[in-house]
Amino acid sequence: MIIWLLTHSEELKKKTGTGKLVEEIMGSDCKVIIWSRVAPSPDIINLSPDNSLLIYPDNNADSPQSISNTLNIENIIVIDGTWQQARKMYNQSPYLKKFTHYEIKDIKSVYSKRRNQKTTGLCTAEVAIHLLNEYNHPLAPILQSRFTEFNQ
Repeated sequence: MIIWLLTHSEELKKKTGTGKLVEEIMGSDCKVIIWSRVAPSPDIINLSPDNSLLIYPDNNADSPQSISNTLNIENIIVIDGTWQQARKMYNQSPYLKKFTHYEIKDIKSVYSKRRNQKTTGLCTAEVAIHLLNEYNHPLAPILQSRFTEFNQ
């Protein structure tokens, strides 16, 4: 499983960004793609919708209720930015609409470095921890520990 962080360029400038923790712990199983409206990444565009999942809210009734039911997933795309940036990135990236969407629900963020713009919002590391736990990935506890340390 590869986690693709589709990252807003402003996120890279922030010391409070947690995408770098995901990349640090996951190594080659995490790909950071700098989002561009005018020059979309061919790496993301060329991912197959058959084995890729986008973590982003969707009102589609066909969205999977549990990520563990989607075991053939090889690529998970996470939009890495503030909620405002993520909404802009999603709306200006029509190629993202082809992927099955998955929304993480009923989890409260414990991230304390920034004020969350959305009450149900999770930071990038919390999203990755949730995904890794769903797949019983061996890096889940390591990322959780590193995030807890970073969040203090």
